[in-house]
Amino acid sequence: MNTKTRLPLLLALALAVPAVAQAELMLVNPNTADKDELQALPNIDDEIAQAIIDGRPYQSAIDLDTALARVMDDEQRATLYTRLFRPIDLNNASEAEILLIPGMSKKMAHEFVEYRPYKSMEQFRREIGKYVDDDEVARLESYVTLD
Repeated sequence: MNTKTRLPLLLALALAVPAVAQAELMLVNPNTADKDELQALPNIDDEIAQAIIDGRPYQSAIDLDTALARVMDDEQRATLYTRLFRPIDLNNASEAEILLIPGMSKKMAHEFVEYRPYKSMEQFRREIGKYVDDDEVARLESYVTLD
């Protein structure tokens, strides 16, 4: 199979995976993952896994993205962030940090900010659930925290 046929096939498969199945994939926290966990992720070799470990602690998703941008391109990082992410604080994250969540649009990032301050995850689910279905709310929730 050549590159011209492989890329559309991979894209079609990725889009065919239900959001629920994607949400069931546990996100790995770059501040706590061991080297073996990191190396099992897409685009992570021994050198990058060690660089992630050496760069700890990551205070924000922006810190992680800045570190990874030195060794990965945008597409590699976007793929990786479906499996590895430094959770962001709903009440303090910048729009740039929110936009690092895979599949995040500027409009949805604006909605995240508009409903601040969040007092509970239930409030997050209720407010963001006005714009997306329950599966997508669950997926987005895996990227956020209330610190």
